[in-house]
Amino acid sequence: MRSALVLLTILVTALPGFARRDFDATPNDFRCITDGKPVPGKHFYIWNKSRRLLRKAVRISKKGKEGLHYPVGTVLQLLPAEAMVKRAKGFNPEGDDWEFFQIKASADGSTIVSRGKAEVKNVIGSCQGCHMQVAPTHDAVCEFVIGARGIGLTDAQISAIQAADPRCTKP
Repeated sequence: MRSALVLLTILVTALPGFARRDFDATPNDFRCITDGKPVPGKHFYIWNKSRRLLRKAVRISKKGKEGLHYPVGTVLQLLPAEAMVKRAKGFNPEGDDWEFFQIKASADGSTIVSRGKAEVKNVIGSCQGCHMQVAPTHDAVCEFVIGARGIGLTDAQISAIQAADPRCTKP
């Protein structure tokens, strides 16, 4: 019986993707930006479907130390039209396993315009290229290195863009 259990364990963990969890985001995973978890002193918002992993992601964001990595399923958003999602190890080794998104936000919800790795671009260029150039030691999270001013926006401008997210209900 013990040998059968050992064999079953080996087979199950050898199956691709079985032993590791991944998170494949859908449009419903991108909601009103300010509904995410804010981090004091940071501009981005965080989501994770797992409360435990959300708490871990918030701790990482508060520390901002080199070498820390966000848990799979973490969604980071600074602006309503862009997001990055942490995927399982091996999804995108050149981009610290982040998947980058361009989003069309409307009062009806979110539409994914583009998603992927280095091929996802905004007006500056490749999202991954910029994140990996600026913050390779901070799990590709630029705010730890350059802050909001590094993208040419003031704190007030970022707040105004976030407050204008059409997915957010207005009082």
